[in-house]
Amino acid sequence: MSRPLALLVLLCASPLAAQVDPIVRLEVRPDAVRVGEALALRVTVLVPTWFPRPPLYPDFEVANAITRLPPDSSYPTSERIDGESWSGIVREYRIYPLAAGSYRIDGASMRVTYASPGAEPLVRDVALPPVVFRGTVPAGAEALDPYLAGRELKLSLDVQREEGAEGDLAVGDAVVLSYTAALDGLPSMFLPPLAPALDAPVGAGTVSVYADAARFEDGDPLATRSERVTIVFQAGGEFTVPAVAIDYWDTQAGAVRTARTEALKFTVSGPAQPAAAVGDAVADRRPWQAVVLAAVLVALLAITGRVLLPRSRQWALAWREPEPRAFRELRRTLRSDDEEQHYAALQRWLASLDPGLSPRAFARAWGDQGLGEAVDALSAHCFGGAGDAPDPRRLAHGLGKARRRYHHARRRRRGGAIVPLNP
Repeated sequence: MSRPLALLVLLCASPLAAQVDPIVRLEVRPDAVRVGEALALRVTVLVPTWFPRPPLYPDFEVANAITRLPPDSSYPTSERIDGESWSGIVREYRIYPLAAGSYRIDGASMRVTYASPGAEPLVRDVALPPVVFRGTVPAGAEALDPYLAGRELKLSLDVQREEGAEGDLAVGDAVVLSYTAALDGLPSMFLPPLAPALDAPVGAGTVSVYADAARFEDGDPLATRSERVTIVFQAGGEFTVPAVAIDYWDTQAGAVRTARTEALKFTVSGPAQPAAAVGDAVADRRPWQAVVLAAVLVALLAITGRVLLPRSRQWALAWREPEPRAFRELRRTLRSDDEEQHYAALQRWLASLDPGLSPRAFARAWGDQGLGEAVDALSAHCFGGAGDAPDPRRLAHGLGKARRRYHHARRRRRGGAIVPLNP
């Protein structure tokens, strides 16, 4: 072989000989945090040339924890390796444990594309080492449910009449209650529901309650949750809105503190019963007609009670269970425009349904293709900043159908084994 030809072969082969795999490093700081506080997961990617396309990162999802990408989470870097300058990208995640325990993210990988001078870019799928960390609860805060921690929690309540209303309250009038919680500590997604339940007056038909979707805002240093409730009085009398009290762990004092609002009392003028006109009409009937009507009503109530009373007890118990309550909160959250809150509420509901169940596993086991695509899109939008968020109505519809399938399967298998959701 002639000398020029040999030199040409060596020049052509040298880029291939110089090809080396990228370097990916993972750092978790610290490896243990209190529940609700954030740990930092830093991913550093280094290549010997440059990046023609951004790396494809995993979402680092794990059950009972929230993973978020803070603003300006990625930035360039460089490093000298074996005397050569390598280009790099650093990306930092924030992971918030939702429960005490050990966490482990296994089997993650990422795709790295980097230039190969004189040839097509190289693509490598790099397996990542496990990510291991712990969530802890300080001694003395074990009874907090939910666990909430911060330097200070403030609750406020603003009461307003509807626009143009003056004087004393009367039947048909409305008041607007605006609750706000401001926490110097955790993100707003950890703040629990604020407005108290008004089941008794609503059940009696003396008031109607209309609640707007909760609003969340994360600032520096305060995170806030706001709820707006409108109460319309359907009957006269005395009405009480219960006080609200939220326990939290004061990180400065190292003790449990309570933030609260006072109870409200309203006096409404007007008929005491919304169905008074019906009662007057019955009283005007002839005595024998009233006796027959009463007998028929008693018989109907007895028959209906024997059929519905056991079910009503079951319905009442089911209404108070954590899972239905968490699903109602999820549906309310999906009416907001905050996709990160959508994902956080989805994880809270799944934790109450089946601890350890991830959104994707639930969608695969009980949902259809549409739900799987919606969950994937929500995850990619929240954690990768890629693509558009799914339509919240489509997501709520798909989750409702999948939830019915899940509960139907449980009822059919009651007394036997349940199909595992996390094989």
